[in-house]
Amino acid sequence: MKKLRMLMAAAGVLFVLCFAACKSTPQENPVPQNEPVAEDPVQIEEPGPDVENEPGEEQDPEPSSGAADANRALLEKVEASRKAAKESGADSANPGAYKAAELEYAALKTAVSAGSDEDLSGALNDLNERYLALSAYANAKAKKDRIDDLDFASYDQSSYDAGSRILDELSNPLSNIAAGADWNKKAISAEGNFDKVLDAAFRSLARTERINAFNAKKNADSVKAAVSRKDEYNKGVEFFTRGDSNYSTKNPEGALSNYTGAKETFERLYAEILEARSKAQGAVEAAKARVSQSEEVAEEADQRSPLGDGEFEGIEDEDAMLLEEDDFSDAESAAQELENSVDATVDEEAEK
Repeated sequence: MKKLRMLMAAAGVLFVLCFAACKSTPQENPVPQNEPVAEDPVQIEEPGPDVENEPGEEQDPEPSSGAADANRALLEKVEASRKAAKESGADSANPGAYKAAELEYAALKTAVSAGSDEDLSGALNDLNERYLALSAYANAKAKKDRIDDLDFASYDQSSYDAGSRILDELSNPLSNIAAGADWNKKAISAEGNFDKVLDAAFRSLARTERINAFNAKKNADSVKAAVSRKDEYNKGVEFFTRGDSNYSTKNPEGALSNYTGAKETFERLYAEILEARSKAQGAVEAAKARVSQSEEVAEEADQRSPLGDGEFEGIEDEDAMLLEEDDFSDAESAAQELENSVDATVDEEAEK
């Protein structure tokens, strides 16, 4: 384009000079025939490669042999972002913007598939930013819905309001006129605002739940849960430790979940051990009551029929002799008789 414009300018200058020469008056001293004629001062030269474009002058883009390959590489990038936008639910979160992006995608895909050497990098990069923006928009909208369901807006009202305003702006079809990069920047900002709300809410709830879990642990300690229910008690301690770790690594939602697990574990142990103790104490009290009742029955019977000091059949005095006293006199008589019998026998044998 620049060469053509220079050639046309030079030709115009030559035409003007020739026209002026035809209308001029004859010279008084004509140039001799043998004198050399001056050469035409207008010369048309091809500009060299180092000639720069004049301000405001455009240069025809020259097709690059690598443009087609670059376009295909960019299209693959766009397709990855498009897939992510679809998976995030962008088609339902903002149907208008998603449809507009799809129409542009179809046109560019057709051009790239045809092997066009035209440089489509600008359009493809813009479309890629638009799909990234749609993903951020869908994520921001999902987080806003969660905040609304949990009633968390008051934990960081200013961030919630800022994010909501951006979503309202991007849901307007006129916002699709903006460049993809600008659209993406706003969508990311909206998502970031809702992240602040969720972070503030979960941090506050996690701090409160940690106190509850600690108090529940103190109750479990008061009934010696670490001794009687060691394994379950240790599980509660693990929950508590993980909660502290989550909180320190900026995961307040995970911290809240673990603190809740610790609290519920310690509360259950305390309640179950306390119930078991209550039942055992009840059994002891019941046994005491039975003993007391037996004593009362015996006392009442004694009052109705007192035993007194009289004699009763079948009951002997404490100093009564249950067996007759034996003086062994019969045994001595029997011994004397035996001795007399032996003497008589000896006398008889001597007479013989």
